[in-house]
Amino acid sequence: AGYHVVAVVGAGHREGIEDYLANPETLPPMESLVGEASGSTLTGYLYKAIGYALTVGFLVFFVLLALGGASNAWLVELFVAWFVVNALLAGGLAKVAGARWPSALVGGGVAWLTSVNPLLAPGWFAGYVELRYVDVNVGDIGRLNEILDDDTAPVSEIFARMRQVPLFRLILIAGLTNVGSMVASLVIFPLILPMLSAPIGGVDAIPGLLVDGARNGWNILWGAVT
Repeated sequence: AGYHVVAVVGAGHREGIEDYLANPETLPPMESLVGEASGSTLTGYLYKAIGYALTVGFLVFFVLLALGGASNAWLVELFVAWFVVNALLAGGLAKVAGARWPSALVGGGVAWLTSVNPLLAPGWFAGYVELRYVDVNVGDIGRLNEILDDDTAPVSEIFARMRQVPLFRLILIAGLTNVGSMVASLVIFPLILPMLSAPIGGVDAIPGLLVDGARNGWNILWGAVT
């Protein structure tokens, strides 16, 4: 329409574009170039269904376990240890990363569940809450590039300056919250579980006890419903 247009493209497209500019008659029909937004595929729905089913399955299992294990002191002790270790490490590292207290508390509070559900991460929750307090925008990328281009500043100073950029701080909060949950699993499984499971016959007895607790919870729930 008579306007000057500047197009920024990847280098891999350059040869093809130059060829079409030199030979416009080889361009495909316009209707073949304009696509329509496609809906979700069957595979996409399947992945989502599996993800939701796993998440709901974890929640149902823990609800039943809570119902059936309330009278079992060992199960209560296990859950408390699991919750406290995850909360302290995930929430603590979120706070170290610079999270506000609400973000750190949410990240630590959900870490016990997300540590056994591969489809969830406590950092997502902590980061989502933190977004209420920070203003992240595209300009943050430019600020980070400027900081990283400084070849004279020591690493500690560069890191401190990067933490002042909202985007980097948000990523750091989400990442360290997840690291805290991972470390909690490394602490609980090899250290705390063997110590707690000694009175019940060792770690091998834990799965059966958990299943029994969930079964008892189902019986209690079914009895209340019927």
